[in-house]
Amino acid sequence: MAVLGELLFYRRDQVDLDDVLQRQLELLRGRVDALPDKLFADKTDEEIAAQIAAEATIGPLNVDLAAAKASVQEVQVEVHDPWGYEQGSVRVPGLKVTKAIPSTGERDLWHLRTNPYNLNPPRGEVRGDKLIIGIEVAAQQSNEAAKYIEDTIAQIPEYLQRQEAQLATHNAGLAGHAMQWIRMRRGRLGTANELLKKLGG
Repeated sequence: MAVLGELLFYRRDQVDLDDVLQRQLELLRGRVDALPDKLFADKTDEEIAAQIAAEATIGPLNVDLAAAKASVQEVQVEVHDPWGYEQGSVRVPGLKVTKAIPSTGERDLWHLRTNPYNLNPPRGEVRGDKLIIGIEVAAQQSNEAAKYIEDTIAQIPEYLQRQEAQLATHNAGLAGHAMQWIRMRRGRLGTANELLKKLGG
């Protein structure tokens, strides 16, 4: 058997979803400081915070399991010679079994470990707007291939639920985190305006 794709919800450099969300919070100050001065004259702090939160919100991944499409192709696969006549492996008729699941959302989220997590995440390949779950097996192992596909797909909703919960908490706090930088920016603008008045500007 040869499983297709890399580990999902995992990155080799160990960066996880918590790390990315923390970085997004750190970038809020830059977002606020980049706003035009006129916005602070036209909108309240709450309105600006809501705007920043809307722009910084990260939506979760979504999959359409009902629209998943299966594919079976004949291939040659390498197996170890069970009789010991050949050294190493031999090539035999096999099957490449895949299921393509339509998905929406930021594709990088497929590679970020959720919190909580486990040490045995599913494998798959992200191709555009589809998640491909697949395996190559010898022809007589078709039942094992079907079970692998079913078991792997059954794991995915659990990971997506964890991810959605993390993102919901993060998104709900964005306006509050932005507010501190908004108030500081408004304070600086007020100071600048007062100084301008003193200078006769």
